[in-house]
Amino acid sequence: MIDLLNLPGVTPVDIRTEGGYIVIVADVQESQSGLCPHCTKPLYKHGKRRITFADTPIQMQPVRLEIDRPRLRCDSCGKTITFELPFLDENRRCTRRLIDAIRKRCLSVTFHALAKETGLAVNTVKNIASDLIAELEATVKYETPTILGIDEVHLAGEYRCVLTNLSTNSVFQILEFRTQPVLKDFFKSMPDKESVEWVCTDMWRPFKASFGQYLPNARLVIDKFHVVKMASEALETMRKQYQGELTKRERLFIKKSIRWITLKRPSSLSKDEIEDLDVIRQQIPHLAEAYDFKEAFYRIYDVPTKELAMGFFEAWDNSLPPKGMEPFEALAKTVRRHYEDIFSYWDTPHRITNAYTEALNGLMKISNRLGRGYSYEMIRAKTLYAAEARKVGMGVKIGGNNQIPTNHVLNSVEYGPHIPTLNTLSEDDNSSM
Repeated sequence: MIDLLNLPGVTPVDIRTEGGYIVIVADVQESQSGLCPHCTKPLYKHGKRRITFADTPIQMQPVRLEIDRPRLRCDSCGKTITFELPFLDENRRCTRRLIDAIRKRCLSVTFHALAKETGLAVNTVKNIASDLIAELEATVKYETPTILGIDEVHLAGEYRCVLTNLSTNSVFQILEFRTQPVLKDFFKSMPDKESVEWVCTDMWRPFKASFGQYLPNARLVIDKFHVVKMASEALETMRKQYQGELTKRERLFIKKSIRWITLKRPSSLSKDEIEDLDVIRQQIPHLAEAYDFKEAFYRIYDVPTKELAMGFFEAWDNSLPPKGMEPFEALAKTVRRHYEDIFSYWDTPHRITNAYTEALNGLMKISNRLGRGYSYEMIRAKTLYAAEARKVGMGVKIGGNNQIPTNHVLNSVEYGPHIPTLNTLSEDDNSSM
């Protein structure tokens, strides 16, 4: 019959389907040395033992190899030796090429899908992935970012810390916890820490406290979207206050109609929504005034220079009435507490935001959902070592100095998985389900 296996040392002699598997029966081509590896005396045939191993799927069906494996015995030392088949992995009970195929896909496909495709147990697939992850942990190192993004994400019951390279929009590192001790240990041991020029994060003080003493050249910039988000939250607080004074029927209308209108920017409103906003101005003028304060705060980030932005903020703060806009007064106080770090946004070489870090957080949550409750370690590995998305450059650090070695040969540098590519892969996975 045709050699369907293309494996050294065995010849297929029969094929059948059984229990959802393609079963291929193969004979061993006996050519192994006839000397005992223990005492170098001659070996003698000692019967055969039938074994069944998993192999790579054929025509989208799992495959099992059925082999009568010769056994050899040494009369001199009494040792019994099983005939060696180098293409088999004895521990996993499958071919090495099947393990290689799983290793290539286990960080981009769910374990359940691979188990169904290969006929292996989910735990076997998971163990193969764990071995791969251990190797990657020891060998893969990503270039230290010039512009570092820091954020948090809630996964597997805990807040984790996500670090990104905002120069290349790629993943840099994912830490198990966001606590100061964990963060300080990481920054203390981080290679090339002097190359970090900017750190973009939110207003959570432990982030700044954790890297301040270890990144000597880094300046903090508070993420724009975390700042303007507070203006939307202030408006939402006022909408809810007004909503609490209405009847149940009126509250349903407010929640379904007015909420989404007031959260939008004017440029995003449809013609009908603009007309609805005019109705709000007539019937709920206090809420319309809050909407205008939200929009005025957003426009601070539309100005081109730091001096103008600071002037816009001062004018906005001074225009707040003494009563009735308490949520926006709280926003103004928060800005003043983080004044320097917020307005350093205009000092950056280009407008730095943590938008890609936020997008990465969402992708990890999707991975968690699709994986039916992966552990933190597995979600981290699937994100951090995704082969299809890993971004490779030639020694150039965007936003900093070029890494050109003295021998004038550019080194290949890995920047970590490209977040937009991860997003595309995630969309492809969702569409195929």
